[in-house]
Amino acid sequence: MQAYLRSAVKEDMDLLYQWANDPAVRANSFTVSEIKYEEHQKWFLELLEDSLCRQYIYVYNGEDIGQIRLTFAGDKAEIGYCIQTDKRCMGHGNEMIRLIKQKVKDEFPYVSKLIAKVKPSNAASIYCFENNQFEEKFQQYEYAMKNYKQYSEEGCNDEADTEDGGG
Repeated sequence: MQAYLRSAVKEDMDLLYQWANDPAVRANSFTVSEIKYEEHQKWFLELLEDSLCRQYIYVYNGEDIGQIRLTFAGDKAEIGYCIQTDKRCMGHGNEMIRLIKQKVKDEFPYVSKLIAKVKPSNAASIYCFENNQFEEKFQQYEYAMKNYKQYSEEGCNDEADTEDGGG
C-alpha cells in the first residue's frame, strides 16, 4: 500500500467540488446545504492563497480518493476531511489522520494541538479520530428558536421561543 498526502492545486477544484457535494459529506458537515459551484470556486481559490490553511489530497496507490484540510489558529490546527463514496470503510480515514498528524509534526512544529469537530451521528469519523488517540473534550447542545423570524423582525421578545408567543 502506498498512501501519501499531496498539496492541493488549482486543478483539484472540480474534484473537491464533487466530493464536497456528496450527500453523505453534506449530511456530516455542519453546513448541510448543497454548495453552488461559483461559491466553491471562490472559496477554493481563496483557500489556496490563505496562509492559515493547507489543503491536501489523499492519494492511495496512485489514485486521489480523499481530502484533508488544516486550518491554523495560533498553536492549534483544525482538521476537516472526506473520502470519496466508493472508498469509505476501507481504513483510509485512519490512514489520512495518521498522515496529517505526521505532516504537522514534521512541517508545523509550532502546532501543539489538533482539533476535529465531528457530529455525534458521524460514527465513522468518531472512530477514526479516537483510533488516532484524539479525545472527546465536549459536546455542544443547540435549541432551534421556533419564532426566530418573528423575533428578529419585531425585536426582543421574551416569549419568542414558543409557537404561540405565550407560556
